[in-house]
Amino acid sequence: MRRSQAPSIRRAAKMGAAIELNAKNDNNAAAPLEMQWGTAGDYKGFRPRKYNEGENPLADKRIFLVLWRKQSNKKHKTWTGNGTLEVTATKATLKDETGKVMDVLTCFKHEKIQEDALLEIGMRDVEIQVELTTAAECIAQRKEEIENWYRQQEESVGLVSGHQETSGIPQRPPNLLKRPKRLPECKFLNESSSCVIPAAAPFKLDEYICMLEPAELQYQTMQLLADYCRDSGMQQTSASADFLQVAEQICDHPVLLKHIENQPVVSDALVPHLPPWQEMGVYDSAKFEFVHLMLDNLVAGCGEKCAIVANSQNCLDIIRGYCQCWDIPHTQVVDGLHANCFNAPSTEDAKAPMVALLMASQLPKERLTGCKYVILYNYSARAAARHLLAANMRIYTLITADCLEERQFEQHLGLVNSTDSLMDLISPRMEDTQQLLRVLQNTLTSWSQWQRPFSEAFLKDTFFSDELSSLRCVFSKLHKDPELQVL
Repeated sequence: MRRSQAPSIRRAAKMGAAIELNAKNDNNAAAPLEMQWGTAGDYKGFRPRKYNEGENPLADKRIFLVLWRKQSNKKHKTWTGNGTLEVTATKATLKDETGKVMDVLTCFKHEKIQEDALLEIGMRDVEIQVELTTAAECIAQRKEEIENWYRQQEESVGLVSGHQETSGIPQRPPNLLKRPKRLPECKFLNESSSCVIPAAAPFKLDEYICMLEPAELQYQTMQLLADYCRDSGMQQTSASADFLQVAEQICDHPVLLKHIENQPVVSDALVPHLPPWQEMGVYDSAKFEFVHLMLDNLVAGCGEKCAIVANSQNCLDIIRGYCQCWDIPHTQVVDGLHANCFNAPSTEDAKAPMVALLMASQLPKERLTGCKYVILYNYSARAAARHLLAANMRIYTLITADCLEERQFEQHLGLVNSTDSLMDLISPRMEDTQQLLRVLQNTLTSWSQWQRPFSEAFLKDTFFSDELSSLRCVFSKLHKDPELQVL
């Protein structure tokens, strides 16, 4: 069965798609164009933008033609494709031949960005060919990107006619979420939920604790918060709760700060420096990027069910909004009735829920036997979610590195002082958990550890994707007990 084209289209929105969604509003037609993920209007928006008459593409950036390839240990390497590298004062954005953003580099030296330079951007090698120095060259390159984009879309939906400048936008193919034909090598991941597990079969759970590098916007916002705390002298215990709440929202997604915008620390220290809420995107949160890629590759791509547990309803709402806009069947599970509905065997019904959304403080008593994959959006939800887990599940526990979440994780393991000051908790650039594990005895010493550079096989086998550029390190363990090991 043909895979839905929606995942590849969604990935083309990197750093550009808006996340500001009203999950309670099902009328997407009333939303601004940039908010309409999964609609015909949004599909059009992902095409490379044609420059306006008189516009100078080089007014605020430099543009280079490049070659790129995925990093490999092979002796004889070949380049995978052509693309462009757009360099501004704060970031270098790698795009493919259709204008799709492939990765973003935020820490680099400008003097190294020059013709014939070899760079590493995420999981890719990049060779700079030539710099575009005139507006005419940029316009010609953009025209070529648009033509390549249309050609790719026509190929994906089976069209053979060439694109003409005046032709209409091809219609977005339906997002079919039925189970694809199973490949023999994937049977162990795609067992039907209706299969009866023999009573003698051992109980096992695969857990992956994923340390994710914060997005650029997250890092900048955390730095603003720490600077405000230091400069204002508001390090007293009375102010700690507010600062910690703000830091938690930043770790989940900076857009969630809109719900506590009335707090002085948000309105005074953060909002003046943040982009508008509606302009914040999928890739402005490391954890939301992880969820987005798993929905693309695991749910839409492989037809597998998935459950997502988070601490806040607001966080679940933006995930729900994403599912709504891309026609991913989902349900919020709050009681046994919802759990039984989700646990029912998969059918050909396109409306049968493929994603279960659960709030950590309102979990049902029933186990989630209807799916094999659970994402714990917040590490603190791990203990509460234990009773949900069924045999042969795979659990992904997400932690934003270099910030409050990693520090709290280290405190929980006894790796750092549990009486850290407020500044210690909210300041970025904390000591890496991996460094601490090398000198201290703790529970994680019995876990397998994976770190960069990850092999492509590991990423695809574990996360069904090789595009997790924010993944810093992974701790994995096979649990042979119905209860998750207490860390």
